[in-house]
Amino acid sequence: MQIRKVTKYLLEKWPLDLKEEWDPSGFSIKFNLSEPLRSIVCAIDLTKEVFEKALEIDANLIIIHHPFKFEASWDDEDIKAPYKRSIYQKCKEKRINVLAFHTNYDNQYYGTSYQIIKKLGLENYRQNYEHNYPNLVNYKTTFNDLVKKIKTTFGFKAMRTNLHKDLWNNEISKIAFLSGAGYISEVNAINNLNYDLIITSDIKWSDWIVYKETKANILEISHLDEQVFADDAYKIIKEKFPGVKIELVHINEPYWNI
Repeated sequence: MQIRKVTKYLLEKWPLDLKEEWDPSGFSIKFNLSEPLRSIVCAIDLTKEVFEKALEIDANLIIIHHPFKFEASWDDEDIKAPYKRSIYQKCKEKRINVLAFHTNYDNQYYGTSYQIIKKLGLENYRQNYEHNYPNLVNYKTTFNDLVKKIKTTFGFKAMRTNLHKDLWNNEISKIAFLSGAGYISEVNAINNLNYDLIITSDIKWSDWIVYKETKANILEISHLDEQVFADDAYKIIKEKFPGVKIELVHINEPYWNI
């Protein structure tokens, strides 16, 4: 089987015209797609660990969520992510193609935020919303119980919230999930709908100030929530191309709470 048979299928399933303008999804590294497919690795990011797995199983296609090459040139990429150059050179030597599906996957109806609520067993509580990226659920629980559910399901250790401790055992029901780093404009729009809790990642200081002033209740979880992409991609490829050798690599949170 040629490499292009798998990549064409995935690009038709998650078309690049759905990605945001700033997002360099697509091929971060590309060779002749007519070459025979040897095996595939799926992961959230291309790290040394993921590359080593590709070498181990003789993979020539790596499917990731976050683009490996974000900058216009590899020289620019070196400045922000110097570890990538070595992996890039080794991928060239081994002719390993690297294909990313980022916001074009996020913006699918069954995209990243949906996969998160599905993993939490909340997909049947999903509410209609004008955009696919945020997933809104109507599910009665408490903040404490929801945090426990997320920690148990995903194994996350680091979380932050601006919800006062006195409210942690109060009932909540209107909950929004914005996978990865949710856009502040989207968070503000959902807050205007009087949601009890908005869950997202990578919140910067100025955004915390906005959420404080606008009384938006926030739970910040690890960006690793988007690892559900790798799980979904692995499952889809496995089912569509049952004869293909494929491995799934899970990455751990690269930090500790102190």
